[in-house]
Amino acid sequence: MATLKGLAGHILRVNLTTGDIAKEATPVEIFAEYIGGRGVGAYLLFKELKPHTDPLGPDNKLIFLTGPVEGTLAPGSNKMTVTFRSPLTGTYSFSLCGGHLAPELKFAGYDGIIIEGKASHPVYLFIDDDKVELRDASHLWGKLTHATEDAIRTELRDKSIRIACIGPAGERLCRFACIQSDYHREFGRGGAGAVMGAKNLKAIAIRGTNGIEVADPASLEALVEKCYEILANNPKAQARRRYGTPELVDSTNAMGYWGTRNFTTGYFEAAEKLSGSSMEKNIFVGHLSCYACPIACGKVSYVKYGPYAGTKIEGPEFESTGLLGANCGVDDLGALVKAVEICDLYGLDTMSAGAVVSLAMECYEKGVLTKQDTGGIDLRFGQGEALVAILEKIAQREGLGDLLAEGSKRAAEKLGVPELAMQVKGQEFATYEPRGLKGMGLTYAISPKGAHHMIAPTMGPETAGNGSKRLEYKGKAALVREMQLLMAIVDSLALCSSMRFALGLKEQVELYKAVTGRDIDENKALILAEKIVNVERLFNWREGFDRKQDTLPPRMLEEPMPSGPSQGQVVELEAMLDEYYDLMGWDRQGYPTRGKLEELGLVGLL
Repeated sequence: MATLKGLAGHILRVNLTTGDIAKEATPVEIFAEYIGGRGVGAYLLFKELKPHTDPLGPDNKLIFLTGPVEGTLAPGSNKMTVTFRSPLTGTYSFSLCGGHLAPELKFAGYDGIIIEGKASHPVYLFIDDDKVELRDASHLWGKLTHATEDAIRTELRDKSIRIACIGPAGERLCRFACIQSDYHREFGRGGAGAVMGAKNLKAIAIRGTNGIEVADPASLEALVEKCYEILANNPKAQARRRYGTPELVDSTNAMGYWGTRNFTTGYFEAAEKLSGSSMEKNIFVGHLSCYACPIACGKVSYVKYGPYAGTKIEGPEFESTGLLGANCGVDDLGALVKAVEICDLYGLDTMSAGAVVSLAMECYEKGVLTKQDTGGIDLRFGQGEALVAILEKIAQREGLGDLLAEGSKRAAEKLGVPELAMQVKGQEFATYEPRGLKGMGLTYAISPKGAHHMIAPTMGPETAGNGSKRLEYKGKAALVREMQLLMAIVDSLALCSSMRFALGLKEQVELYKAVTGRDIDENKALILAEKIVNVERLFNWREGFDRKQDTLPPRMLEEPMPSGPSQGQVVELEAMLDEYYDLMGWDRQGYPTRGKLEELGLVGLL
């Protein structure tokens, strides 16, 4: 294929060991076969990374990629993907970040950045259109994320520069450290911040002044107008605009699948205090939007009273509210906002951070940990001040925090209670309790990056109508497969998932055609998605992952939900897993059959 409109035309390859920076032509053929973003990242990581590469060694890579629609008028076209081998799980991993970073990279003339090697001292990468250089960052090492962004913008004399950086958690190689961007946006899951820290790369700063050429501007404008009209009349989109993602608190809790007190149950008695309406009344003071977003789900929160008065953040998002709030038994909005601020400033994934704290809280209540172990912190569930205190220790790897910075799986194993870690393949659960949402249990189990809800977000279909389908396991394999393929397309186009309110598969294909000029139908898009999912599976198989790791903690499989609307439920995983493998064309150990690989044209990867 000669060309695809919408692409900037080049990818940067940066070798931190040698200091070499190469400007390579964007591999159009690969973008044609894997769409962009997540898909292209999966392919490149599989091809370029040697098997069993140390996730924190210099040979691991950080592959930052945009999608074909970034930098256009396409609604929600603001996601950048980073792909890497995770230090938390050892699996293939990717993470997405919204905001303005991805379009800025396209405006600078690049579809992606491949980071290799390790610098001899702290550096940051400055991309200024055609001028690209590595700069000394010794004076930035140790700074919090916000201070780092401020310092770089001052140094470069441009407040509009877009930045991705790590905080002290990434520098200290916390295995779930994230990469922050534009103060409050994150590449959150899997420990990309630790990989960046291991490479001595403090930040990436981008200034772009170019435009993006699309194939059919008139068709693109018509799609944009259609999307805006749909969103303006969509009650769910309007709730998201008003409350942000915490609009999900009430329904999730009411149906009994909101992870509470380290997933011992799925119903939090004090959920109303953490609801979107409570936040609107008590802490919301403004709204923020990512690039090209008509929803503006970002909320500015400010604590007016109490010990955390004066704390100001963007958020909290629903997942942060669930993992740092309900799952720790904390119903104090002030403490929740402070906890999110600590994660933002130090560069911690709020989801894994909340989950590992809830693990420590359960260990404390069971006597596995004592006050001597916690450094005097009364680490019971529901203690907001304890949540704040232990997060600071995790971020700085002090005392018990040093162990917890290794993630739930490693920490629980060290403490002799591996069954208490609510994780899959080493990555902690999202906030959804799978005993009350059976399809989500399968999603967690088969996710290539460890437990993650957005691999196949079954929440909407499972809770449609009166919500009773959420407790059925039959038919969930087909639903998970369907949602997994649809999300592979969304993530590879690099669209915000909230755009699914208005852009179904049909509209996404139309959008792709309007931007790139390539005419594909919905069936072809699903075939490309299937290729992406299978390449992800092949990477993990090469690293030693198979059916044995596609599982859930014993609590989910053997202990009936003790209370709430999902009382008495367990996850019937094995039956769902067999059906899922059959539908995917994989054998009983979860390996893609040769027939499936031939069908998808992937035999040559082996």
